[in-house]
Amino acid sequence: MKFDYVIIGSGPAGSILAWKLAKLKFNIAIIDRSNSQKKLVNDFFLPYVNNSPNYYTPVFSNKLGGNSELWHNKIYLLSKKEFDLDQWPISYDELLQNSRELSELLNIDDPTILEKIETDKNLKFDYHYSQRCKIGNIFDYLKLSEVSNIKIFENSSPVKINYDKDFNAKSVFIRNQKSNNDIEITINNSLIFCAGGIGNPHLVLNLIHNNNKNTGRFLSDHPHVNLQKINSKEFLNYKKIFKQSIKNNIKDITEKIKKIEISAVYQSENILVGIQLDYKKDPMRYLRRFFLKIPFKYIRKFLSILSYILTRLNGFYAKLGLLFSNYYQYSFEFFFSQSQDINNKVSLDEKSVDVFGLKKVNISWNISLNDQNKYNKIIDTLVGQNGFLKKNNTKTDFIKNFYKSGLAGVHPSCTTIMGNDKDESVVDKNLKIQGNPNIFICGSSVFPNNGLTNPTWTIMVLANRLSKYLTKIS
Repeated sequence: MKFDYVIIGSGPAGSILAWKLAKLKFNIAIIDRSNSQKKLVNDFFLPYVNNSPNYYTPVFSNKLGGNSELWHNKIYLLSKKEFDLDQWPISYDELLQNSRELSELLNIDDPTILEKIETDKNLKFDYHYSQRCKIGNIFDYLKLSEVSNIKIFENSSPVKINYDKDFNAKSVFIRNQKSNNDIEITINNSLIFCAGGIGNPHLVLNLIHNNNKNTGRFLSDHPHVNLQKINSKEFLNYKKIFKQSIKNNIKDITEKIKKIEISAVYQSENILVGIQLDYKKDPMRYLRRFFLKIPFKYIRKFLSILSYILTRLNGFYAKLGLLFSNYYQYSFEFFFSQSQDINNKVSLDEKSVDVFGLKKVNISWNISLNDQNKYNKIIDTLVGQNGFLKKNNTKTDFIKNFYKSGLAGVHPSCTTIMGNDKDESVVDKNLKIQGNPNIFICGSSVFPNNGLTNPTWTIMVLANRLSKYLTKIS
């Protein structure tokens, strides 16, 4: 079988690329280890990770569409403030232009309309806005399974790449999990990895002949932690940044909040923190550390159902508390950007393999002492003894609270970073792997820094940009 483009992964990057290139009459193969079967309960277990810290829990949708199945439709382009945290090899204007183009193609509101930042009257933090759309699972939204020049290989993974003398990828062998048969696919133009912040380094480390030393390094994420107690008497002071979408007849919540999510954003040195008002407890955070590590599918499903029920009950009681009680507890959710750390990485495990015979990976991820100190300083400024958001006489240590009930692993980034310097990056400004003429990577793994917000729309914007470059060189 021959295809012009072979795309590994059907998530936000892979689906946009396939959709754009198919419109130009190219023949596309999408290879994905997931499938299109409807599932009563999603199983988020990441099947190609052997070891990771118990406080780091990346998720896997196990559905075509990848983690767009889980992204809550947050249309938020990486802001200029986040973009400027590190050196990107492209201009911010390029991101803006590609974002506007893509939103028009998808017939959704342009998220850059909200790019104008509203500054707090006291000039202490900004308000950042993200829109919510009705895209949902991007693979389903684009109806890719109905496109005649797109061939979907479900329950499959690449297991070997054949190269010519110039290191062009000429063909790829894919293996089907159910039949265990291998099929060779000839590549006319390019091979593109779109398998996510953990999946991309996993595949590149297994399959690329001349691995860049930076592949898998600098794993970054958004550490989340909930702090402080906010009762419903105080709720109205912070209602603008209330995380949940609730009926506008409750107190003074407006209908607009249903469509636009607002975060307060504070910056100190090279660290950004987002702040939202959230429910005090999220049972999912306590249980996910356990069921995402358990290798037994049915136990995971039982715990997943339990956490879902507890989370829904928590939301129900919170709304009752808002209506009828002066003492229902809320909290501030803080989510941080992270400095690059060479000790945070995705690396091959030499002793374990996944169902396709590829080596699994181990995840090393923590928060550096330098970042911990910066986080604590920010927390003290916001909710410490002289906090301008809320004062608190009890000293709060970020890392203790994070290890107890924090969340990380939802937005893995920076593991195949883009850059102009071959020695400091994995892909160039056009997302081509350094040293491989026709192999590309797209996704959050190419971000030079992770910012602090949901990366899905920015991933799709980069895919839009890449589709135009691939067309130009074809």
